[in-house]
Amino acid sequence: MNRKTIMFLNIMCPIAAGALIYCLVAPDVIFIKKIEDLMGWAVRMRMFPTGSVLLRLIRNYLPDMMWGYSLVFALFYIIGNNVASIWKIFWMAFPFSAAMEMMQKVSFIPGTFDVFDIAAIFLAEIIAACIIYKFYSREEF
Repeated sequence: MNRKTIMFLNIMCPIAAGALIYCLVAPDVIFIKKIEDLMGWAVRMRMFPTGSVLLRLIRNYLPDMMWGYSLVFALFYIIGNNVASIWKIFWMAFPFSAAMEMMQKVSFIPGTFDVFDIAAIFLAEIIAACIIYKFYSREEF
């Protein structure tokens, strides 16, 4: 596989994994309801009880982390190495992600605001930036 294909997989696979997590653990979230409305049939597959602390952490934070990780890779894929360094891309992605979370606080965007969501997204975006820096930033993309 070439590097662009791997980059594209780093964008799409986390989004698909986050959607699967929502389907398995939390089919009542807005994201799943919107997909059901779009498709016209139910995609609910609740398979795991959400009483476990670990499953609640996975349900509440892992999909957001996947989204943030994908966002950094998508921005790098679109902007590329010639326009901005990865850290500039990170500093574009993180304020956007934080703003999206904060808009949930004022009910501009439906969802539940949580400061720990911002921390989880920050961690995921830092991980994505470090991976890109290690494997992609020293070459022409």
